[in-house]
Amino acid sequence: MKFFSGFQWAIPTAFSDSVSKAWFVEGDVLYDHVAAYDSDWNSAIKSIQHTIQVRSPARSSETGNQSTREVFSRNWDTEVKIDLYLHMKRVSPIQITTTQGRLYVALWKGSVDTLFVDKLPHPNLPITAYQTSKDLKEVSSVATEIANGRPTFVMVRDFSNGVSREKYEKVVTVLRSHLNQNPIILTPSEAKMMGSDEIAPTVEIVLFPTKGLDSSQLETLVKHAVYVPGKDAKRDMFRLSTHGMIV
Repeated sequence: MKFFSGFQWAIPTAFSDSVSKAWFVEGDVLYDHVAAYDSDWNSAIKSIQHTIQVRSPARSSETGNQSTREVFSRNWDTEVKIDLYLHMKRVSPIQITTTQGRLYVALWKGSVDTLFVDKLPHPNLPITAYQTSKDLKEVSSVATEIANGRPTFVMVRDFSNGVSREKYEKVVTVLRSHLNQNPIILTPSEAKMMGSDEIAPTVEIVLFPTKGLDSSQLETLVKHAVYVPGKDAKRDMFRLSTHGMIV
């Protein structure tokens, strides 16, 4: 089972849709330790400290298939009711009313105090992959050092977002024969991005160090992977900066 490495809690990638929309629903059960998923239960409960069970909104009230910033933002302040457990014992006799944003950040940062309105202010929205891609030049020095003279394509990936995952897979497919190693995946912190602790925990920086290519050839391959011209396009609208950069 795979997990999102950026969350302090053990959040399986099966929760990609919930994470990308900030929309957890009735029946979702979340644990703060991977033992809940990869150990027998008698052993797991010795490692699990906190558990959250979502009680509402109802699963039938889920939002549509979009995973856009607009949906994420709209859901951020939406009410959610949960039961919080400490060592498998319910913390409060009544359901805790909080917000999707507070729940998301509690899972991300690992502080259950974030769930409570009277303990911490409402958290800000995290910086998205789209926003991060606009500041991608911040990783130039790290990327250049890793590239070590090899033309290297650098892109932002949000593993919770289906469109972003698909773009990544297309790039991998096109560049695979020109790589002598797997793509290098860095956290924003490892890539030394400013304000990395405010970037969404699903966002990663991916480097593709190539062999046997020059920068122009690499750009052409990336274009083939990610660019689909409009049906009635009169001219080439491809811009590398929309998808990443080459160092």
